[in-house]
Amino acid sequence: MTIERLAHLLDAYGADPARWPDAERDAARSLLDRSADARALRDAAAALDELLNKAATAEPSPALAGRILAGAPRSKVVWLRARVVTAVGLAAAASLALWLARRPETHQALEPATVAQLGEYRTPTDALLSAADLDADDTMPEFGCDDPEVDCDDSDLAQPRPSATRQSAHQEMHA
Repeated sequence: MTIERLAHLLDAYGADPARWPDAERDAARSLLDRSADARALRDAAAALDELLNKAATAEPSPALAGRILAGAPRSKVVWLRARVVTAVGLAAAASLALWLARRPETHQALEPATVAQLGEYRTPTDALLSAADLDADDTMPEFGCDDPEVDCDDSDLAQPRPSATRQSAHQEMHA
């Protein structure tokens, strides 16, 4: 510890050793014990501390606080965050511009002959929509399985439907 370093500590932290950095406190106390010049510097710092403690404190005006904050260096995190937000915004704007500027693909219409070759496509729900398969006397419509690649049990289709039996009995009664 040198006299110059002690003077710097006293200017920065005051005369109270409790405010000095831990790493330098013991060396500064040792210098104070052996040097009259060091003690004189400490006494002057203690007088200044006492004078500052007696002074009235005034709240800074909002304008002064704003000027101080505006002049303060920005932290790297804030700077980095601002750069990332700017980059994301520019990328989004560029993506939107490209999307708006691209030309829609033209879809090629199929020739009528090609459409005719496709044939009719039927789904299992087509039977539900068809009125020809429904009987007014049936409570539930019955459906068969026409697809040879689907394993369905058609054994109940071989038996006559109850509505067909009722209908033939009904026709016999009127005859």
